[in-house]
Amino acid sequence: MEELYLIQNGFEGFLPKSFINMTSLRVLKLSENHFMGKFDSNIATLTSLEYFDFTENQFEVPVSFTPFSNHSNLKVIYGKGNKVILDSQHSSQTWIPKFQLQEFSLSSTIETSSFQLPKFLFYQKDLRSLDFSSLKLEGGFPHWLLENNTKLNEVSFRNCSLNGTMQLPLCPLRELWSIDVSANTIIGEIPSKNISFIYPNLRHLNMSRNHIQGSIPRELGRMELLYELDLSINLLSGEISEDIFETGHTINFLKLSNNKLEGPIFTIPTNLESLSLNDNNFSGRLPSNIFNASIVSLDVSNNHLVGKIPSLLNNLAGLSELRMSNNHFEGFIPLELTQLEDLKYLDLSQNDLTGLVPSFLNSAVKFIHLSNNHLTGLSKKMFTGNSPLVMLDLSYNEISGGIQDLIEDLSYSKLNFLLLKGNHITGDIPKQLCQLINLTMLDLSDNKFLGELPQCLGTMPFDNNNLDPLLKASRGSFVEEYSQAPSQSEHKKEKASFTSKKRIYTYTGSILAYMSGIDLSNNKLKGNIPYELGNLTRIQTLNLSHNDLIGQIPDSFSKLVQTESLDLSFNKLSGEIPSKLNILTSLEVFSVAHNNLSGPIPEWTNQFATFDESSYEGNPFLCGTPLSKSCHPAPTIIPNDLDFDKDNDRLMDMYVFYVSFVVSYTLALLTTAIALYINPSWRQAWFYYMEFVTLNFYYFIVDNFYRFCNAKNM
Repeated sequence: MEELYLIQNGFEGFLPKSFINMTSLRVLKLSENHFMGKFDSNIATLTSLEYFDFTENQFEVPVSFTPFSNHSNLKVIYGKGNKVILDSQHSSQTWIPKFQLQEFSLSSTIETSSFQLPKFLFYQKDLRSLDFSSLKLEGGFPHWLLENNTKLNEVSFRNCSLNGTMQLPLCPLRELWSIDVSANTIIGEIPSKNISFIYPNLRHLNMSRNHIQGSIPRELGRMELLYELDLSINLLSGEISEDIFETGHTINFLKLSNNKLEGPIFTIPTNLESLSLNDNNFSGRLPSNIFNASIVSLDVSNNHLVGKIPSLLNNLAGLSELRMSNNHFEGFIPLELTQLEDLKYLDLSQNDLTGLVPSFLNSAVKFIHLSNNHLTGLSKKMFTGNSPLVMLDLSYNEISGGIQDLIEDLSYSKLNFLLLKGNHITGDIPKQLCQLINLTMLDLSDNKFLGELPQCLGTMPFDNNNLDPLLKASRGSFVEEYSQAPSQSEHKKEKASFTSKKRIYTYTGSILAYMSGIDLSNNKLKGNIPYELGNLTRIQTLNLSHNDLIGQIPDSFSKLVQTESLDLSFNKLSGEIPSKLNILTSLEVFSVAHNNLSGPIPEWTNQFATFDESSYEGNPFLCGTPLSKSCHPAPTIIPNDLDFDKDNDRLMDMYVFYVSFVVSYTLALLTTAIALYINPSWRQAWFYYMEFVTLNFYYFIVDNFYRFCNAKNM
């Protein structure tokens, strides 16, 4: 047997010992199985092997490659996704390989201490393709490897822990078309001298996610065949020459994001399809030709750009992604944007845009971010009934009026996220909102909504399984299927800001895909909380705070088993807190503060044992732990020392009474005596009156005494 293909099966365990006898085998493909074990005699005896592919298994590959020391015909080794291990022979390797590899790829699935490149590579002179991505290596970029292998076509040292500066080989490598040294710790500046001479046919250069400093050299623009350039996430600074790339340059994908570049944006080559300049310090206005006919993806967000958004040309049919957030753009949103049939992603948030939100009737846009602007209203007819819209974020604008027309337009759409927070929207919450059965996040907070909560909200699934396939495929990662750049270092992620657990979080990527919530806080909603809201069993956040809701908290809320944040504070709710709520084991934040609730707080167990007094403040008739007010106060017992004090108080009161009586009586006698002494007529009347009283009292006693005696004798 000369060829054996076992690709993509469920094989596992060690290689059979019978492999020792397959000495004529030239091609062996074992990729994407579950083979394990070390490369020992069963590989060492396959000396006729030319092509060996063991990608994505669990082999333990010694970095010394000693098991291949007797091989003389090897040309291709594909071994990515296995366990590269240090072995005792690595540091003392003395064998000289008998083979000359043409293609070699290797990476490790386990974290190991860094090691040097296999020493047999010093003797390789015929390599065409070399890929050591995610293999932890020591030292700087091995420029000697490029010098020794002048026929190299592509080389990748992505995420290999390389350090030091990037050096150029001494001689030109005319067949080299791809270099990837991204995600390392390379420092210094981009080699500028003779780089176009050393790499005359280079098409792909990725130096992103390093610590490279300095400016972008004009020499890069002289690389006439350069098709893809990624220098993002570095420390590059300074201005870029306006004519760094000639008008007809072949560059197709250019990514300079997340640096410290400044000044005006350079002239855009006409062939450019994807341009990322985000997260820099670019200033001034956009170049007039930035929206050229070939542009597919444009990101200039998080800069200091000013002026109006240029009107788009009618032939700009290919634009699918436009990100211009966090700048100082002003004026209206160009109507031409809404006519682009291929536009899928639009982000103009955090600017100074004014006017109405335009209509997207003729657009297939899926993601719209227009938050933090000064937009004042909505167009009459914004979307078609079968709109593919997934995200609509109009938060923090100045939109007024109702949203009945908007919701009717979206009634049967696939909308997952509707964010209208921080506007001046009035009227009732439309019942047609309940027809948005794919919603997972609804934010109508900080508006002026009136009326009652629609009962039908409780019939909506708020299920993450209803996410758009574009999000669901990578659980939240916005896969740039519209960008034609094949070697992007990372996907941009969809994001949404939402208040949960009393804080504003920006959910991105996979977290966004797992998040669901309703925020209707800070409005003027009234009436009872619908019992049906308890059916939202998959929701993570429910915020109804700062409204005028009345009645009791529904018992059905005990079914909110996945809810992590429940805020009902600052309403007019009454009655008791349902005792069943303490079975909600996912609840992390709970607040019913500032209502008219009464009675005992649910038993202080499970998650309720983590809530402090702030969750219940402003309800004077609530009682129980953690409040200081007990629901069953103990009877009052007066201590003995208090009795003693009361006796002392009684004695003190009687003493005061006696003193005041004697003083008052003495004053009365003295006053009478003085008056009789001064006035003779009063004195005469006084004695006459006293004589009359005395005589009457005497005869009264005598008469009653004789009657008593006679009655006794009888």
